[in-house]
Amino acid sequence: MGKQKKPQKYYQEAYRFDPDENGYIIDVSLDSYDDVYDEWDPSPFKKRDIEDEFDDFVRDSSSDIPLKYGLIIELYLPVEANNPVKEKMLREAYDNFYRFQFRRAKKLQQEIIRKVVNNLVLSMLFLFLGYFSYPQGENIVLLIMKEGIFIGGWVFLWEVFTLLFVTLKEHNKEIKMIDRLIHAILRFIYK
Repeated sequence: MGKQKKPQKYYQEAYRFDPDENGYIIDVSLDSYDDVYDEWDPSPFKKRDIEDEFDDFVRDSSSDIPLKYGLIIELYLPVEANNPVKEKMLREAYDNFYRFQFRRAKKLQQEIIRKVVNNLVLSMLFLFLGYFSYPQGENIVLLIMKEGIFIGGWVFLWEVFTLLFVTLKEHNKEIKMIDRLIHAILRFIYK
């Protein structure tokens, strides 16, 4: 009996593979270069924000494809739209937009790490205080306070684990995805 072919994964069916670039191709049909830009942004073209719908589409498509592969974004435009100056400005706007997103994501990553450190310090402080405080006698109020300090320490410690193993992990994946979008190859195809 012959070898059975492995079933293809969704991204292998939905996107074409470019072996030269070791990346998958995301096809985007446009009527004009302006379709990529946020129409409410009055900035010059190369500083304009990318349209939310374009960003959502590219991010959603990118999330289908494993991070180990590169991305090629093929922008299909009508032949009469061909304009090398606008093409260059769109490349710059794309690059500026995702580099800004990357810097913002890195800043948020630093905030998460700062929260981890703060919560860890508070957790250790509360657990230390709870462990080494000895209420005198059978004073119920002091015993409740000691238990409250212990509980507070465990709550802060739980937050450390949540931030480290859930929030930061997801955020690091987001940073890798944005980095891949920065390094994506933009191809303009005129038909």
